[in-house]
Amino acid sequence: MHRRRAVLSNGILTDGTQILYCNYSRKHTIIRVVSEFLEFADPQDVPVPKEEVRIRRLAARPYPDGRRVRLDIAVTPFQERPNLEFEALDPVGDSVGTMSVIETMDHEFELTLHLRGPEPRGLHTLRATLSYPEGPAPVTAETTFHIKPPPEVK
Repeated sequence: MHRRRAVLSNGILTDGTQILYCNYSRKHTIIRVVSEFLEFADPQDVPVPKEEVRIRRLAARPYPDGRRVRLDIAVTPFQERPNLEFEALDPVGDSVGTMSVIETMDHEFELTLHLRGPEPRGLHTLRATLSYPEGPAPVTAETTFHIKPPPEVK
């Protein structure tokens, strides 16, 4: 019995998509297509054009030290990568922390925002703005978080 050997190779298409193909009996068969830029778990969650991209989830949880805040962000899966701006405002409305994400590659991610100023305390506001350099009007979302005073040392 004569056995043929399959040879696996990697390739990259002109749009940046990686492919794995098999050369078996002089025929190229694409086995799997893996996108380098768009990964989504739910097949019904199809990437949308920039006019339809929205902030789906924005959560802020302060770390126990009161100087850092964990941001949890989810945006609509996108065809074009958006920019995101984050700003933390203290109880008076002054900016105590900012962060920019230029052309995010992920539609769900977490970040740590460091707060400025002497001992931030009280109810703060986190404002997120999603935008494109040339495109639709920016989309904003807000949430609040409370920074408690540190426990007293005995």
